[in-house]
Amino acid sequence: MNLFIRLLVVSFLTAFFASPAAAADEAPRYNQIHFQVERSRPVDNDRMHATLAITAEDDSAARLADRINRGMDWAVKTAKTRTGVEARSGGYRTYPVYNKEKIQRWRATQELLLEGSDFAELGSLIGQLQERLQVTSINFSVSAERRRAVEDELIAQALGAFKQRAELIRRQLAAKSYRIVDVSINTGGGQPAPLMRGLALEAASVTPPAVEAGASILTVNVGGAIELQ
Repeated sequence: MNLFIRLLVVSFLTAFFASPAAAADEAPRYNQIHFQVERSRPVDNDRMHATLAITAEDDSAARLADRINRGMDWAVKTAKTRTGVEARSGGYRTYPVYNKEKIQRWRATQELLLEGSDFAELGSLIGQLQERLQVTSINFSVSAERRRAVEDELIAQALGAFKQRAELIRRQLAAKSYRIVDVSINTGGGQPAPLMRGLALEAASVTPPAVEAGASILTVNVGGAIELQ
């Protein structure tokens, strides 16, 4: 019985001292206004991404693998001779080709991924590689360094616009002052956009592709809430 009474006392005291804080946390807040502002800017793309692939067929899987490997080795070594071009091998797939539910031959393809800022150099390399590989896609994007610099400027502009909007709301609602309750900053845009895909060009066509980098739209969104005083 004594233990039961002690437990009741402890429970009562815990509820008594905890309830004011809980009530304060759950108290409704008035005069809070949520809004957001956005700032964006077109930025010239300064990175080029290209995907090429070598594809072959053979009735011998081992012989096919050797053809693909030799072709990709040539492509990688050729790319490594170019200054400012990043090259790495991509996906590699081998699968059977059936005829009346029987395997007649094997088909394989492997990708070569290229990236760089010198569009002329990269375009010239693509033209050379088209002797044995096919272009499957070319994309352009904003480099990480340029993105960070532009986003920093946009964040400063968006925060300034947020404060201006908050002051406008305060004046229009005849409040003496306001305080910022919370703020969130989100960035977006500028993802690589495909310029061309599925360019399975003939081996004899080795003229570098005509490309136009274009621009990407970088965006900063600032949202939050203020409380009028």
